[in-house]
Amino acid sequence: MIRVKQTVSRQTAWAVFGAAMLIANASCGKVPEALKQAALTPAVEIAEKPSITGKVTLKGADSATLRKVVDVGGNPFCTGHGEIIDAAWRVAADGALADAVITVRGSQRASNVPAIAPLVDQTHCEFVPHTVAVQPGQEIRFHNSDLTFHNIRVVKHKTGTRDQGENIDNIGQPSRGDETLKTYTSAGIYRLECDVHRWMSAWVYVHEGAHAAVSAADGRFTINRALADGDYVVEAWHPQFPKNLLQTITVRDGQATANFEFDFAHAFQL
Repeated sequence: MIRVKQTVSRQTAWAVFGAAMLIANASCGKVPEALKQAALTPAVEIAEKPSITGKVTLKGADSATLRKVVDVGGNPFCTGHGEIIDAAWRVAADGALADAVITVRGSQRASNVPAIAPLVDQTHCEFVPHTVAVQPGQEIRFHNSDLTFHNIRVVKHKTGTRDQGENIDNIGQPSRGDETLKTYTSAGIYRLECDVHRWMSAWVYVHEGAHAAVSAADGRFTINRALADGDYVVEAWHPQFPKNLLQTITVRDGQATANFEFDFAHAFQL
């Protein structure tokens, strides 16, 4: 389930329309499964210290081939910010792959989470960052920094697919400074889309616990939560692949390394 706290500057017809569409899409008056409240597992204090580090790379395709400039259709506001690069593939010249989510199976929720909620901003007609990872019960801030109307359509993503899932929310943010706080209580993957600017998309990965990280532009990641020594299954997910990569690692003296290489041949094909 997602709990919502709205802090927008004014009420909009779009927000009402979005809510109406959600109700209409609920067959026979039933609440969509993705909106049902999930009981949160107990949270414990988990020290913030690096435990697993590594790098995510892509083989089988080069960054120049995957780089695509978005056609904004002459949108007068969005064209004023220069080229917008499709965020589906963020690959460096050395094959470093950004926006992969690395998680540890069996992770617990942490009671000591930052006081300031992670931010997903809409700026220059893009979602920034493209991917965030949180634990169930953790708030996220959705913000509009643009001088144009945006909406955020939230889809509970169907794993193993490119773009299937269940629409569960639609948030109108017409003005610069509009902000919405959401709390996700169900683990899963949530896809964000803007119906006004169709190239805009982003991902919220809600892991079962606190041990999660997103690879940066250089492909590197750090899971900044302590782990006891022992064996763990670590997974890497990327939105352009139907299957996760898995490996078992051994934590010794509180630290371990896990590197992942995705093969472009196994990616979703257009």
